[in-house]
Amino acid sequence: MDATEYLVSSLLCGSQERRRAQFAAPAASHANGFRSEMHTIVERALAKNQLLVVPDADISLLCLEGELWLTRDGDSEDYILGPGQSFDARRGDRIVVQALRTSRLKLNA
Repeated sequence: MDATEYLVSSLLCGSQERRRAQFAAPAASHANGFRSEMHTIVERALAKNQLLVVPDADISLLCLEGELWLTRDGDSEDYILGPGQSFDARRGDRIVVQALRTSRLKLNA
């Protein structure tokens, strides 16, 4: 499974069981992102309190609107992102994002 498929499978992952399984084994996916020469770009809207599991890849997460709470496994700090703020994740990071209010974000892989 390449980074695009993994990214999209993370975005499509809905239930808590599926989010947990996401860390255990990559899920099958459907491509719905835009692939440029070197980057896959996916925009996603999140409802208040909705969760998103960030895929295990080198990814930049940009908050376009709203407010996002980002937590990384093994990191004692959590991060709050507002519009225009970004966070760079590295392969091996286990990250979950929660929308503190209705939000839009962009993932660049």
